[in-house]
Formats: sequence, structure tokens, C-alpha cells
Amino acid sequence: MKLSVITTAIAITFGVASAAPAIVWMNGHSSHAPSHSSDIVDARSLMASSLAGGDDSSSALAAVVFVIGRDSNGSEGLRNLASSGKLPSVHQRYASADSIHHQVSGVESSRTMARDARSVFEGKVVEVTLNEFNRKLSSMAQNSVDSPFEKVSKSEQKRRREIAQADVLIVSVNPTDDASGIDSSISAAIDSSAIRNVVLSSVRSVDEVKHARKLAVADRFNKVNSSPRSATARRLEDQANNQNNANNQNNNQQMDGVYFVNMTPNIFAGLLFFFMFVFTAHLGLSCMNMIEGQDVYVKKMPHIGREV
Repeated sequence: MKLSVITTAIAITFGVASAAPAIVWMNGHSSHAPSHSSDIVDARSLMASSLAGGDDSSSALAAVVFVIGRDSNGSEGLRNLASSGKLPSVHQRYASADSIHHQVSGVESSRTMARDARSVFEGKVVEVTLNEFNRKLSSMAQNSVDSPFEKVSKSEQKRRREIAQADVLIVSVNPTDDASGIDSSISAAIDSSAIRNVVLSSVRSVDEVKHARKLAVADRFNKVNSSPRSATARRLEDQANNQNNANNQNNNQQMDGVYFVNMTPNIFAGLLFFFMFVFTAHLGLSCMNMIEGQDVYVKKMPHIGREV
């Protein structure tokens, strides 16, 4: 089969979904054909099913989740890369996937995927870039550690230590980067025995986000209209008027012996203090203004006993 046929098939699979797709590869599962799911699955449920693979001591990472961002025009990055044939290695491993979810909701960014992973997984989840993942993968393949003679900043040392202790990596992929590098990194993660599960997904396009918001507004409007409160609100005008009159009479009976004041004691005390402060300040400034001194100053004073 030609590569263009495979590319077209995967692009159609990605294009028919009203939400972001997700492909899951599980290490050690020998399924002949991937299971396709057209039901809408939220990102948290996807993370729970992908990370619940059991304890495997031979795997250094429980899962690696690749989240491809949007293109410059706001469209879905994974669909564009697949339709243009820029992921040939991933296409070859498409048939060996364990499960394919055509509609995954809630894939807003790599940060939200990391948040959902932390909510369902007790291990350490770290969000990394593609370069950081490649460094992590090469260090796992060579069973090496960073050289102590390499000069790096303290923040970089802390970042590398955090990545080295991670159990799940959420890889943020920019679709405008080198497509061959993206393809090789994803295929290397799938073939690596040190990674238990690999998930490939994409951030929803801007059009899909707008469509989801419209559906949410319409669903909220339908719930408000179908609520019991709105049903009971459709009463006859005469019955509503009678009920309002009865309520007014009850309120008037309950308000007998109740008196209203124009201000509370605290407000009245505050006003008195304000006027007292203004009066005291005015009196003090007036007394200070009455202090007078001499208007003429001379350098030589007159002799004592003589008139000026």
C-alpha cells in the first residue's frame, strides 16, 4: 500500500472527529488490530485508562503523552501533519496501536493534560518540551547521568533532576518545528522498552472550541427551559394576581409594629465625630492664624535709653 493511501486514511480519521483524536500504544499488548472508539471521551478518562497499565518495574516511564499544538491559522496540528505526509514513521505504527479514540474532549493544552494526569495518577507528572524529552530518552537508552564537569545553572540542574524523577511526561509539541524530528521522537518513544504507554493527541482547533461553546450554551438554555421552575412559572394571569395579593396581605400583617429609622447608631456616631473634627480643626487653624509678629527687622538695634 502506498504511503499516500495511508496518509489519506489517517487524515480522514482525524477529520471526521468533532473533538481532538488520540492514539494509544501500550507496551506489551499484542493486539492484531487497534480498537476504534467513536464515543466522546474526556481527557481525564483517557489519562486514567492510559496510566492504569499495572506496575512494570522494567519501564522507567509509566507513560509519555505527546500533545501537538495548533497551527498558526488555529487549525489542528496533528491532522495537518498527518494529511501532509510528514509523519511516515507514525503512520507505519498506526496499525500496531492498542486503541484509537476519535473524539476526546477537554484537550485544551499540554498544561490541562498534565493537570488531568495528576488528578488520576499518584506518581510525578512533568510537562516538558520535545528537546527535553529527547535528552531524557537518550539518557535512558545509554543509562547515563549528566556529567559533573558540565557547567549548568542551578535552575537547569533543578529542571533536569525533576525530569529524571518523573513517572509521566507530557510533551508539548509545536507543529511548526521540524516534522522529521517530531516523527522520529514519537516513533522512538513507541519502540522504546523503557516507556510503558505512549499517547498521541492534539489540541482542538479554534473552530471546534467555538462549536463546543455554542453547544454548551444551547444545552444550558434547554436545561433552564425544561426545569420544573419554568414549568410552574407558566400560570394563568388571574391565579398569579391572586397569589400576589395574598402575599402582600401576609407581608402587611407581618410588618405591624415594625419601625424604620433613617440611620443606624453607628452612622449617627460617625456623623457627630466628623462634625466635631471639622469644628476642632477650624478652631485650631483660626487660632494659629491670629498669631502675629513684627513686620520690620533691623540689623542695628537703638541704644538703650534713647527714643527711636
